[in-house]
Amino acid sequence: MEQQQNPGEERATRLTLTDLQTDDFGLETGALFQQGGFVKVTLANTPHVRGSTGTSGIGTVTVITS
Repeated sequence: MEQQQNPGEERATRLTLTDLQTDDFGLETGALFQQGGFVKVTLANTPHVRGSTGTSGIGTVTVITS
């Protein structure tokens, strides 16, 4: 019997990762991506949405200092 696709253990002194995605879209659980300058690990049921931004406005504010 021969085991297939065993991830095994890894150990490295230096590692360079280039061209990492900026979100976890389409990645398998455990895959690496970068977001906001941080390397992150894709987790099940923990999405990192792409382009999550928003603005809003309501009413006016007056600030008076003396």
